[in-house]
Amino acid sequence: MPATDGTPSAAATTQDEREKRRAEKAAKRDARRLERRAARAAEREARAARAKAQAERAARREAEPAGDETQADLELAEGEEEESDAEPDEPDVPDLPARLSPPPLEPFPLPRMAPAPAPDLLSRQGLPSGLADATFVDQAARAPLSDVPLSERTARRLADLGVDALFAVQAALLPHLLALPLVPRPHARLPDFLISAPTGSGKTLAYAVPVVEVLARRVVPRLRALIVLPTRDLVVQVRETLESLAKGTGLLIGSVTGQHSFAHEQAQLVGAGDTLGGLSKLDILVATPGRLMDHLASTPNFTLQHLRFLVIDEADRLLTQSFQNWLAQVLAHTRPTARAAATQPHDAVAASWAVPLGLASEAFEGSEPPASTCQKLLFSATLTRDPAKVAALDLNDPRYFIVQNTEQPLSAAALGSSFALPAELSEKVLILPPALKPLNLIHLIHSFNATPALVFTKSVEAATRLVKLLEFFEDAYIGEKKVTVRAYTRDMAPAERRRLLKEFADGSVDVVVCSDLVARGIDLPTVEHVVSYDVPLDMTKYVHRAGRTARAGRAGTAWTLVEKQEALHFKAMLKGAQHEAQVKKVKVKEDELAGYRESYDIAMRRLREEYGRD
Repeated sequence: MPATDGTPSAAATTQDEREKRRAEKAAKRDARRLERRAARAAEREARAARAKAQAERAARREAEPAGDETQADLELAEGEEEESDAEPDEPDVPDLPARLSPPPLEPFPLPRMAPAPAPDLLSRQGLPSGLADATFVDQAARAPLSDVPLSERTARRLADLGVDALFAVQAALLPHLLALPLVPRPHARLPDFLISAPTGSGKTLAYAVPVVEVLARRVVPRLRALIVLPTRDLVVQVRETLESLAKGTGLLIGSVTGQHSFAHEQAQLVGAGDTLGGLSKLDILVATPGRLMDHLASTPNFTLQHLRFLVIDEADRLLTQSFQNWLAQVLAHTRPTARAAATQPHDAVAASWAVPLGLASEAFEGSEPPASTCQKLLFSATLTRDPAKVAALDLNDPRYFIVQNTEQPLSAAALGSSFALPAELSEKVLILPPALKPLNLIHLIHSFNATPALVFTKSVEAATRLVKLLEFFEDAYIGEKKVTVRAYTRDMAPAERRRLLKEFADGSVDVVVCSDLVARGIDLPTVEHVVSYDVPLDMTKYVHRAGRTARAGRAGTAWTLVEKQEALHFKAMLKGAQHEAQVKKVKVKEDELAGYRESYDIAMRRLREEYGRD
């Protein structure tokens, strides 16, 4: 017997026996396979023979008369009967592999991501109502005054102002606004208008002309137009434009900014006594939001219930600053409710004509609060698409107009992230070491003849210090060209500001250094160059600074002095607004500054002495 005690010889013997049994099994399988193959081959041959015999018999039958059977046919039939009595052959089994295995399973399908939506569809997500159907206007478009239905008086006033053609925003908007009635029908559908247009494109006249034209038909003075602006200087400028247009109409125009005493402004706004529906002395009021809130809260008989137009210029800035939640309060006063009537009867009662009819109390059956007839007009170079800010406006059937450069077209979805600037504007940037920034500014003013110029700094203190430096430089400089430099700051009295801007306009002052105070709306036609001495914090500030030049179709250049450590921030800001390609880089070599170095060193020494005494 084979050993099974676990020794090596016993294990080897067992292994040999296993191999021998495997070989025997394999031999038997091969023999059976050969037998099956031989049987199948014989069967195939027999079938072929039978088929051949049947074919021969069929041929003979066709050749012989019917009913005669040959001996061969009888023999063939007997052979077929014998074959049928024999045992059936083994079925034809196909060759099988040595080892059978199930077919491999298909892999379980992995989850697949849904196809990405089209970029245009994504960009339209969250757009405010009406923005997707915005009207796009070519910035270069012009139209004669005869294309819009202006009265002869207004046409003459525009001619006196030097306006002989309409800019794009005016040509697009005036046909819609001039057709508006002074007194709309009850429950009429009154759309609101939102206009995004580059700075200097004529937005002020786009609303001033229709406001004056529509209100000129009024009989009784009521406060029917309220224009809200962010700064006092803008208020003064817009009021002057309105007064020029309204000559001969009898319209009463006023402004409240806080420059005069509160009592003086109250006397300008309303009459004495407690008159039902308020007693307004003005038809058009131009105001800053803070002072407007003061009068809504503290001036009796001051009412907005008759308001026909609410104009918000520089809307992006006004909507981002709360000013005592001014927007919500103004809108509430244009829609008097029963609750408001209990607290401010002079603002919430019905119109004066309702008194003789006994309808002033609104206590009769089926009475409804009077519907607001106020239409909103919003203007800005950087109009927002923020849903929260747009919702706060409580817009009714909003209609958007977007003025753009056709060479750099924008989509409605780009509103608020991309900005349009005048096509006549040339934009340039200098990247330089911080120590050379004042010297490069001097180089721009003298070598590039960058005057008349507005120079923007980050603060009033920086503006004052820079003006001192430039004045010391001009005192020490022995070159032929002398430059007059002045500062424009919030600390100046209004009369002093107006005098400075007049001197700048007539050429007595070459360079005005300021903070972002005048970066909004102020129209200075003589500005040919804007220099951002300090980099703007965001694209909105950049747009409003650059927009002080290249206004009303004139050419202009915007320069930005960027310190090396600020270059990445500035480039990212431009790239985020898809504006990087429009800004050209200018290189200035140090040897080009050598001619100003001596005078500059003297100016810096005097500046250190000046501030050292403080």
